[in-house]
Amino acid sequence: MKIDERISKEHKERIEEKIALERTAKEMEAVREIIEFNKTPSELKAEIDRFVIGQDQGKKIISTAIAFHYRRLGQALQKWLSENDANIDVALRHTVTPKANIMIIGPTGCGKTYSSETASKLVGVSFVHEDMTRFSEVGYVGQNVSDILLDLLMASGGHPSLAQMGIVYIDEVDKIATEATAYKDVSGRGVQKGLLHLVDGSENTLEIGKERLSLSTKHVLFIAGGAFEDLDVIVKKRIARQEVNGNWRNYLMADDLVAFGMERQLIGRFPVRVVYDRLTTQDLKDILTKSEDSALLAYTNDLKAWGIDLEVTDDALTEVARRAEQEGTGARGLISVLHRVLLEDLFRLPGTYTGKFIVDRSYVEERLG
Repeated sequence: MKIDERISKEHKERIEEKIALERTAKEMEAVREIIEFNKTPSELKAEIDRFVIGQDQGKKIISTAIAFHYRRLGQALQKWLSENDANIDVALRHTVTPKANIMIIGPTGCGKTYSSETASKLVGVSFVHEDMTRFSEVGYVGQNVSDILLDLLMASGGHPSLAQMGIVYIDEVDKIATEATAYKDVSGRGVQKGLLHLVDGSENTLEIGKERLSLSTKHVLFIAGGAFEDLDVIVKKRIARQEVNGNWRNYLMADDLVAFGMERQLIGRFPVRVVYDRLTTQDLKDILTKSEDSALLAYTNDLKAWGIDLEVTDDALTEVARRAEQEGTGARGLISVLHRVLLEDLFRLPGTYTGKFIVDRSYVEERLG
């Protein structure tokens, strides 16, 4: 072997060793953040409030469930690690804590996914979003959950220990309900049974090339979300038979979700249930002006970089929110409406104009027709 080849090989080994050390250091830093998590439910909700507007009761329920889950897990891991000479992987295998998965019911664009993802960032854990319609469309029968586990592992930077403490958001879960008729959707039922295995806290083996990884979901927090259209009809009929008066949201039971077409065993794994409201015009207006992740704030900052100061009047904000509500897609409608209002100016003004750019109601109406 030539000297330069030997040096190159040694240099490569040093680089690989350094990368491995850095990966381990980053992993331990992330693990430490989770173990030392100490936000109270009210503190976590206050942080979520900065980004997610409305759904006050829902955010209280979610904040409480998530804060207690990770505080409980962190304390248990700390105790195990202090009493045993072992690493985090061994601690995760031996630590046992109760877990309360969450189900969020509400119309599209009401903040189900966003509040869950925001909470995961505030806790410092990995987050994956899984759309259940993807599985039913390809005839998935619930016998292989490796896709979800692989996504979780990738979101965790390839670190199994971090993946085992992450959050999985199961979106469109209502779309895998079986039909409430003589004909049963076998595919939907199969997906539900596959999810049951995953949500139950199973031990799984992933094969990645020639490598086999063990990945447990017993500490993974699962949040399921769906619109569940006409679920209110099912609940109202039941409480009417029982001669009960009141808001149907306060009387939602597992039986109602089973009647909708969900498997009872799966519903039982989601003991924390919350119903989100449809966003009102005022909610949508508040999202524009109060959320730190507002689309309007993003456009304002974008134009400011070109020396343009965007100002949107109060009546214009109301009109944008009203048009967005008509879209029927919740907060997502705001981006669509704003883009239609500002498109021509976003294209034309940069490089040709500096100074104030005022958008009033008449301007919005002119752009939208």
